[in-house]
Amino acid sequence: MKNRLECMQSIRFLAVLLMCCLSYTTWAQTQSNVNGLVTDFSGEPLIGVSILVKGTSNGTVTDLDGKFSLSAEMGNMLQISYVGYISQEVKVESDKLLRIIMEEDTKKLEEVVVIGYGTQKKVNLTGAVAAVSAEDLASKPVMSTAQALAGLAPGLSVLQTSGRPGQGATVKIRGTGTFSKAGTDPLVLIDGLSGNIDDVDPNDIQSISFLKDAASASIYGNRAANGVILIETKKGAQGKTTITYSNSFGWQQPTELPDFLPSWEYAEYYNMAMRNMGKQEAYLPEQIQKYRDGSDSDNYPNVNHLKWLLESGSGFQHQHNLSIQGGNATTSYNLSVGYRNQEGMTAKTSNERMTALFTMKSEIAKGLMLNLNINAYNNKYNAPNGEPQSIDGMIGYAVRQGPIYAGQKSDGSFGYQDNYSPEAWLASESFVQNVSRNISASGQLTWNTPVDGLSFIGKVGMNYWTKYDKAYRADTYFDESKTVGPATLNVWTANNTYTTFEALATYEKQIKNHTFKLLAGTSVEQSNNKGLEGYRNTFPNNYLYELGSGDKSTATNDSSLEEYALLSFFGRINYAWKDRYLLEVNLRYDGSSRFADGHRWGLFPSVSAGWRISEEDFWKNAAVSAVVDNLKLRASYGVLGNQNIGVYPYQQIYELGHDYPFGNPATLQSGAYMKTYNNPEITWEKTAITDIGLDFSLLNGRFSGTLDYFYKYTSDILAPVEVSSIMGREVGQSNVGAVSNEGIEVNLTYNGQIGRDFRFSISPNFTWVRNAVEKLANGATEEINNNRIVGQPIGIIYGYETDGLFVDQAEVDAATEQLVSKSGLKPGYVKYKDISGPDGVPDGKVDAQYDRTVLGSTTPKFYYGLNLSTSYKGFDFSALLQGLGGHKRLIGSYMAYAFYNGGQIQRWQAESCWKEENPDKWAEYPRLETLNMNDTNLQTSDYWVRNASFLRVKNIQIGYTFPKAWTKKIGLENVRVYVSGQNLFSFNSFYKGWDPENEIGTGDSPSYYPVNSIYSFGFNFKF
Repeated sequence: MKNRLECMQSIRFLAVLLMCCLSYTTWAQTQSNVNGLVTDFSGEPLIGVSILVKGTSNGTVTDLDGKFSLSAEMGNMLQISYVGYISQEVKVESDKLLRIIMEEDTKKLEEVVVIGYGTQKKVNLTGAVAAVSAEDLASKPVMSTAQALAGLAPGLSVLQTSGRPGQGATVKIRGTGTFSKAGTDPLVLIDGLSGNIDDVDPNDIQSISFLKDAASASIYGNRAANGVILIETKKGAQGKTTITYSNSFGWQQPTELPDFLPSWEYAEYYNMAMRNMGKQEAYLPEQIQKYRDGSDSDNYPNVNHLKWLLESGSGFQHQHNLSIQGGNATTSYNLSVGYRNQEGMTAKTSNERMTALFTMKSEIAKGLMLNLNINAYNNKYNAPNGEPQSIDGMIGYAVRQGPIYAGQKSDGSFGYQDNYSPEAWLASESFVQNVSRNISASGQLTWNTPVDGLSFIGKVGMNYWTKYDKAYRADTYFDESKTVGPATLNVWTANNTYTTFEALATYEKQIKNHTFKLLAGTSVEQSNNKGLEGYRNTFPNNYLYELGSGDKSTATNDSSLEEYALLSFFGRINYAWKDRYLLEVNLRYDGSSRFADGHRWGLFPSVSAGWRISEEDFWKNAAVSAVVDNLKLRASYGVLGNQNIGVYPYQQIYELGHDYPFGNPATLQSGAYMKTYNNPEITWEKTAITDIGLDFSLLNGRFSGTLDYFYKYTSDILAPVEVSSIMGREVGQSNVGAVSNEGIEVNLTYNGQIGRDFRFSISPNFTWVRNAVEKLANGATEEINNNRIVGQPIGIIYGYETDGLFVDQAEVDAATEQLVSKSGLKPGYVKYKDISGPDGVPDGKVDAQYDRTVLGSTTPKFYYGLNLSTSYKGFDFSALLQGLGGHKRLIGSYMAYAFYNGGQIQRWQAESCWKEENPDKWAEYPRLETLNMNDTNLQTSDYWVRNASFLRVKNIQIGYTFPKAWTKKIGLENVRVYVSGQNLFSFNSFYKGWDPENEIGTGDSPSYYPVNSIYSFGFNFKF
């Protein structure tokens, strides 16, 4: 019996074991390890592609070779998705290797754009938003993010006014909106924190969004009147850790340089000027010969001081960036460090910058996400010092200093003109050193609550900036008879602490065909700025340049403290029906400490709507849908504000140190007085913007574009108000002015492909803006001293119209009365027109009251760009053209006039001037004479105004990416090499030798640093 029982138990055990084996075999037949390879159309592996078993959380991503492996049952559907490509679903039908080819999403319907406090699908945008990607910035070998933006987006004006190391560019969105001290700079937010556009390394940027209309920008209220720039830094991603290293090495040279005459020609033309003035010639023939043969270079030199100064530096620049990215299912990170060094075209001039970025995203609990962002830099700028105390001023005076003045002589002394000698100042121990440091950090917690679609976000951020600047001008030896001194030292130190706290709630809900998105939030911002400066002169020697080493009796010092705060409440509602009809409403309520009680709060609303016509059934069923696959009409209106009017502009300020005698006998008592009466009722400037836009794509997304019309009206602009002198004091500013900007933007893109390997892209953009002053203080129609006239653009050039030059004495005698008596006129002088008089008609004489008019404006009317790119197998080529137009400029003093205040003469002035033997009425330069600012020929007139429009070949780059089959053999995933040129050449009709984009100081204290061309090469490695 026992044996039988044991036998039955054994049979049962074997039966169970057999059933388990059969079950395992059946399961094994349906559950298997699926392996696959994902590539693009050209066969290149795609890294980080998401592979998910549909209906489950079972998923993975492709590795560096584009391969993946995961467990799945036969018949399961795999969902494959990747940014920029059309998502696919693939059925598991066997255990063979799956080969999946991803197709690019040329329609980009899922493309996401960063907006205020969130993101949104591009196709669902109802506001005017332009975006620039990391790829757009990568091809520019520049040291500044602002410079890299030129020509990339419609509505964006970028001016590079200087090539000085560390200098960025001026960025404006949709024109110049104000003439007050509130400024025209857009609000810049880096990962949500206020900052400067150049605070972040271009290599660390993932995307930049430009919020151009009120619908997109009003969520930022009284800081958004000039537009908003949102910068998102690069983040990590799931998958294997990747290491990327990129670099570039380049050399700079000026885009334009004036062609000055050598010393012997200088002397010959100077003699001509003396003869034209009825004076004795200054140079004898034998002296001119000594200049020509160079036999006595100390006393008869030939030195091009500007050329020498701009060739004294190496002009070498290099930059390096190393980043590490990685992550797993719950945490991703990005760590990046960068180094940039730009040596100037002038000796002892450089800008060195070190950057660091750390970003992390982690799911610390179910539904709870933590985001950390830290961005920091250390910047050191070095430059020579002299008189004037800047490298820009030294270059400006090198323009003045003629070739007849020696550089460094054979005995070690220096030639000089007044107190100016670039060679002497560069040889001295004088210097400028500016050190600045910045760290920006933020932390954000996002709780995706159990309530579907409801999330809460809390964010805290801090930005700390500090600087320490020194400017030392040493005792400087020129020669035995001249030393410039005493030595002087200025020191400035400052720091700023900015903090922000935000709390947001978002809710998304879809009810059948209706989609709702709600956002509500509040924020608090505080800023504290401190400054301290000191000065001393007379030091023991040129090597002890600390304040404590200077003469105590010469010491001066000063300090400052500024604080302000913002409290804001804001919200947004998005509604969509079938993604066809779109509506967005924004509201922000701001309070600013910059204004007095009762004027601190302002409401900034906006509303926008969109109609995706291409989603209508009548469109889908029409033949046109086969050509036009996406068509959207949108419109918006809203009001923005500008609170950047200073920190305490409404408060009455008393100045100390105004003592007064009291008593009998009188004794001096300490006193203070109110110099300026400030208006306590001032408030922010307001900008109302109307925008109508059209977005479209054709030919399955290959051709796409946007068209926008906008009208921007800025009111309550701060300006001084005239009052009676009886008041006995000056009056501060009031909200009295207005400016408008009306314009059209066009942005087009065509992406094409020929065969399998040749791809190309053409993307032009164009912006036209009509700028006009609409209102001035006291109801005035013009403020000539400020170059403002109602109905005219900001920055007008106001002066005389001319009728060429006087050809001969007969024309002088017959002319209407000019600005000087006829005894002071000569043939070859500028002939001014009599265009009006007291009765509104010419009155027979030229005077400033009736005969000046608007000659043009320095404000560009249009700006444009053209992006071209091609690729063939491993080769790639890109080109960027950028231009501005419809504006004019004047340059003056030593840059425009020959022999001005002892200055030089340029070849175009010598060869194109009026001459008695060739009395050309329309000569490019008048009768050659020595000049000063009061000369009748130098009055502001259309004779000296030049068209400042230009088209610049901004960048050309050629690169080659080595085949992965080669690079994998040496352990690298990607290797690219490239050569590039920046600011290669331009087409313009400006003054010969001068770049129309260059900021050039005029008057008797000129200053400028030439815009530079950059020729570079570099490598990109990915491990």
